[in-house]
Amino acid sequence: MSRIRRRPQDTVVPPPARVASPPPLTGGLVGYRLLRRIASGERADVYLAAAEPEHPDDRPADGLAAPADATASAPARGVMPLVAVRVYPAHVTGESVAIEIEAMSTDADGCLPALFDVAGLDDGRCCLAVERLPGPSIARLLTERALTAGEAVTILAPITIAVADLAARGFVHTRLSAADLLLDDGGRPRLIGLGALRRLPGPELAAERTSLLRAGHLALAELIEEVAAVVRPAGALDAAIDLMRGRLEARPFLRCEPELERLLFRAATPEPIAGVEVRVRATRVPARVTAPVSPPEAGQDHVAGPEAGGAPARRLSGLRAFLGLAQLPTELDERVVAATEASPAGRLRRRVGAIVRARRGALTVGGLVGGGALVLLLTLVPPATAGPAGEAGSPDAATGDWSRNAPTPSTTSAEPSAEAGTAVGDAFGEDAAAAARALLERRAECFATLDLACLDEVVQHGSAIEADDRATMHAARDGAPPPVDAFDPSTAAVTVEMGDAVLVEVSHSEAGSEAASLLVVRGEAGWRLREIFD
Repeated sequence: MSRIRRRPQDTVVPPPARVASPPPLTGGLVGYRLLRRIASGERADVYLAAAEPEHPDDRPADGLAAPADATASAPARGVMPLVAVRVYPAHVTGESVAIEIEAMSTDADGCLPALFDVAGLDDGRCCLAVERLPGPSIARLLTERALTAGEAVTILAPITIAVADLAARGFVHTRLSAADLLLDDGGRPRLIGLGALRRLPGPELAAERTSLLRAGHLALAELIEEVAAVVRPAGALDAAIDLMRGRLEARPFLRCEPELERLLFRAATPEPIAGVEVRVRATRVPARVTAPVSPPEAGQDHVAGPEAGGAPARRLSGLRAFLGLAQLPTELDERVVAATEASPAGRLRRRVGAIVRARRGALTVGGLVGGGALVLLLTLVPPATAGPAGEAGSPDAATGDWSRNAPTPSTTSAEPSAEAGTAVGDAFGEDAAAAARALLERRAECFATLDLACLDEVVQHGSAIEADDRATMHAARDGAPPPVDAFDPSTAAVTVEMGDAVLVEVSHSEAGSEAASLLVVRGEAGWRLREIFD
């Protein structure tokens, strides 16, 4: 099987100019104690470091200094946690560092290293404190031994998801070599080499945007081939390689991360990577990020938790879900849950109050930042004008055709109709089930006419279902069987509510099939389909 070759027009990352590596730094730097330099490149030097405590009394005692071994396990109690400090020299452009910061700070899937701290030095250098990834690189594994198909899926599937997530957030990783993948202490591949990230241009620069997306897919295809070369039995990933080759050669170019992910899981069942030690990750974070929470008072008694399966257990499950959505630090989550689990009402108020007081500074800053962002948003975004003519997202407003929005005195309806406005899901208020029924009916109409623009009224932009539906329609336009809507909208019923995200159960049109779940979300444009779990 021939390998995918780069075309001359494909966008590649030019190698940066060689700069003489400075001698390693020692001592402290922006609140971190540098232990040793663990990597050096053209753009940055990377140091293994320990966060210095904010207060002298919090400094670990003699003999409890953080280990200098980069592969050491989680630090013991009283030892400051280890981080990786990247030091960028002054000649590195601020734009490239800003892209790295934005990508790490908006990463919800956890495939990129976590960003802990940012600091600038007077001489123009920039420092980032990020999560330390102690595991080996995928490049090292590929040179040491052959992989099973299941191990290959464990490596490639998360990276495929990460590529799709980056594209949805407006970024492309244009290198994706095996050396850019490190295993964390949970055995999961994580993506580094963020200097190869590029920001996608807007839709007005369609040619440049497509070229950059194609370059990112080419890098992903080459990574798949590199991994497939050491997989035994040979040929296990041929279907994935053929898909990538076909999409790269097709015009117009279409992304294929959802199809690639399905092919990978169809090729083999994921399995742990042999020879990689999996450790329990420490929940503590550097002292500069959040202040330590004071332990419970010595006089407080510990009460056993509720029995499994009872109502208190269900309440704790809901509390854990809420805390997860709130994105609080893991340690704070556990302390709040422990207080709820072990304390009656009076003691609960005291313990939660103590936790909040210990975090008062962080919560105050977060509240001020959130309030300022809300004021700025309300200032910059003009209010929508009343009536169908003022809706910016209306297809009819762009074409000047208002017949669809004109009132029809002879017909009335008790339930809002999809034809009553320019968007299907924005006329149902809190009724997610009715919105889901209308969205499914409109989606069936889109399939019947193969109208790509119609999908904008139905699916959330950047979601997996949008990519799947658009790919299916493109294939049908090229002669493939037309898409079939397999759901009965009349059976839609809400099963789980999570604020503006609601899980709706809907039956298949075919009798005897198990019901599917739809994830519908409500945004400024109304209700939209985000995902189908079939």
